[in-house]
Amino acid sequence: MNNNKMKFRTWLAGTTAAVALGVIPNGLLAQEAPVDADQATSGNFDTIIVTAKRIEQNVYEAPVAVTVFGPEALEQRNADNIIDIGKYVPNLTVTNFGAGNPSSQFPSIRGIGFQDHLIVIDPTVGVYVDGVYLGRQIGQNLSLSNIERLEVLRGPQGTLFGRNSIGGAINIITQQPGDEELATINLKAGTRGRLAGDAYANTRLTETLAASFSIGIDRRNGIGDFLNIPNPEARVGELQDISGRVALKWTPSDRLSIRLTADGNDGKNGQSPFTTTIKVPPGGCTAADIADLFGPFALACAGGLDPVTSQAEDPFDSNSGQADLAQATNSAYGFSGIIEYALADNLDLKLIGSYRHSEYEGGLDDDGAELDFLSFPEIGEAEQYSFEFQISGQSGIFDYVGGLYYFDEEGFNFQQPTTFNSFGGGLFEQTQQTRSYAVFGNIGVQVTDALRVSGGIRYTDDSKEATADLGFAPEFGGSADFNEVTWEASATYALADDLNIYGTVARGYQSGQFPARPFGGADTFFATDPVTATNYEAGIKGEPLPWLQMALSGFYTKYSSFPAQVSTIGPNGFITVTDDAGDLRSVGIEWEGNIRYGNFSLNTSVGYIDSEFENVEEGSSLENGNRAALTPKWTIAIGPQVEFDLPGGTVTTRVDYSYRSSMEGQPNNAATAFIESRDLLGFNITYEPTDADWSISAYGKNITDERYTQAVLDVGPYVLNILSNDASEFGLKFSRTFGGS
Repeated sequence: MNNNKMKFRTWLAGTTAAVALGVIPNGLLAQEAPVDADQATSGNFDTIIVTAKRIEQNVYEAPVAVTVFGPEALEQRNADNIIDIGKYVPNLTVTNFGAGNPSSQFPSIRGIGFQDHLIVIDPTVGVYVDGVYLGRQIGQNLSLSNIERLEVLRGPQGTLFGRNSIGGAINIITQQPGDEELATINLKAGTRGRLAGDAYANTRLTETLAASFSIGIDRRNGIGDFLNIPNPEARVGELQDISGRVALKWTPSDRLSIRLTADGNDGKNGQSPFTTTIKVPPGGCTAADIADLFGPFALACAGGLDPVTSQAEDPFDSNSGQADLAQATNSAYGFSGIIEYALADNLDLKLIGSYRHSEYEGGLDDDGAELDFLSFPEIGEAEQYSFEFQISGQSGIFDYVGGLYYFDEEGFNFQQPTTFNSFGGGLFEQTQQTRSYAVFGNIGVQVTDALRVSGGIRYTDDSKEATADLGFAPEFGGSADFNEVTWEASATYALADDLNIYGTVARGYQSGQFPARPFGGADTFFATDPVTATNYEAGIKGEPLPWLQMALSGFYTKYSSFPAQVSTIGPNGFITVTDDAGDLRSVGIEWEGNIRYGNFSLNTSVGYIDSEFENVEEGSSLENGNRAALTPKWTIAIGPQVEFDLPGGTVTTRVDYSYRSSMEGQPNNAATAFIESRDLLGFNITYEPTDADWSISAYGKNITDERYTQAVLDVGPYVLNILSNDASEFGLKFSRTFGGS
């Protein structure tokens, strides 16, 4: 290492340590660090290999803001699903309330995210499992047990990851058959009737054939009761899920491997908890209000509902009388195959093919009362095919990856019989078929030992055909075609060993979308313009000191033609208005750090973002404000951990604190859709005997039992407050491993 690098590293280490140690006592830094993957050890920290750029890289060398969780990190944080992950990653928010079904999981990264589940609405954060994109994020098998790692990539990822990753991507990598011969069992029992268990086995059947198997069962009692439904099928917020996965890997030679995977899950849950706030005129109901069933106060005045007594005293109970909406179900299954072939020592081919099917049943009784004034039972299905061909390699100072991609999805949402403003027997159905083609490539150049530059480009062509049947009028539909060229340029420079700076300029894209709930009629059924994003980002990450691992990034992103989605109530039903609101500008900073000293470690993270609409078009729904929805300005978490050596074993104690500041529930910034901040606290205490193959843990989630609102929808005459299902839980976990190293 030359003297200039040594001087710079010394200066940076002192500055970073001063910032980290000076700010932490004031509560401005918290949690997750890009660590905790079981890889080769480098100094005081593990070396983490990621595939954030479709090639294997040390996380310090990847020119992207990425958070990585390994199995141990997930277990220590009591993270069972992506909703739990949303507590620990800067500028990440995860909500779940689609169709009243708690299996839905909708991530929003850096101010970019939709919370609608209907087939015509594409997610803005892509979720991938072993390289397979999941077109729907409701009802899928997203269990985090027995995975190798989970990567959260922030910012547009449209060049290499492609579909609908304009806000970012969540990349789940499962354990491969044959990696290590072992078997594990995990058991959990806790309050709220929590009973869970999973088993995993990975073994080599022959010298060339390996297999892995996993199965999991998870059950948790509800958070409230249906007070007006005798013997309901489930309690409010109840969860019950069964999932499994089987994989085979055949390696007939050093150059060829074929992996086949099948997975599935089945859930029977209770309706998500929510409350309804009914609006009434300031002076009470007039005769005109009572006579006008479709007026702004129809629900309160003509519906026979008292805005106070119609709701349950406990907001987590329900006064609904609609027994068919008490239970929400979901199921999914899929198959995938991955063929990898080495044409030469530095030239590889990969083919990924997949099929997935998902379905759900649920719905909401919007009035929240025994009287059936507004109810919408719903079912939905989707199936998808995808194929991706990749070629990658290295030649001298050059490395490259390129390929072709195809995606086909079709599905529907169906509601019948619906009740709208006390009129029953209604119908609502939407269908959509999507086809997407893409070609992409990325080239990296190791200019010097310290400097690497790379650039990529992608061409995407999307086509959509959608229909809507509202029951009272002939079915109508539409089609739309979109195409876009996206690109990325980045540079990484090694300031010292295990310490890098990077800069990235990237352009992302998302195709236009047809409106959900088009009760405005056929004249309103047209697709929005595509969204494009330009992201400028710079950061530094690595180990400036032997006891400090850190990542610091700053970003500025401009989204053009970003749609603002707001629902209103019309004469015949809901109208989800998707305005071309203008440009959305996001600027922010993200910190992740890990201090490790002896048996003590401290994970910290903080995210700050200012995300606002600019150049708002006249007549847009953004009449009350311009802050992006579901985007807290501050996301903070902190996790101290201490190991104690005791006679006969080790005790590891960890506490996790998570904070999300207040945020807007809707892009129109309606005062009634404002969401208050929330603080969550949890712990995990694990005892592991010396040289033993088992461990036992005591855990607590949301130990202060903070009850909070996770999402809000103001549709005009009333407001839906979607409550979190995350009440306090305490329990014990037992794990045992058979075989392995």
